[in-house]
Amino acid sequence: MEGLESNLIDILMTLLGSALIGLIGFVWKISHKVSELDKKVEGLRDLQVTDSRQFIKDIDYILNKVDNHGDKMYSIVKNLKD
Repeated sequence: MEGLESNLIDILMTLLGSALIGLIGFVWKISHKVSELDKKVEGLRDLQVTDSRQFIKDIDYILNKVDNHGDKMYSIVKNLKD
């Protein structure tokens, strides 16, 4: 009977050790995935900020050109009127 109990305890300890190692591996893999996804999100956020800044620069450039052409048209009309 003692031999059976000893074997049963050995089997249970082996199972618990394997479960603990499996749990540690699972947590490590999940934390690695989260870290990787966090880096991707940060990269996408930086890209979005860069794109929005470039978009604002493009809009300002277009508006500046429209204002300059409007001023030129106004001066031409004013000269024709005089």
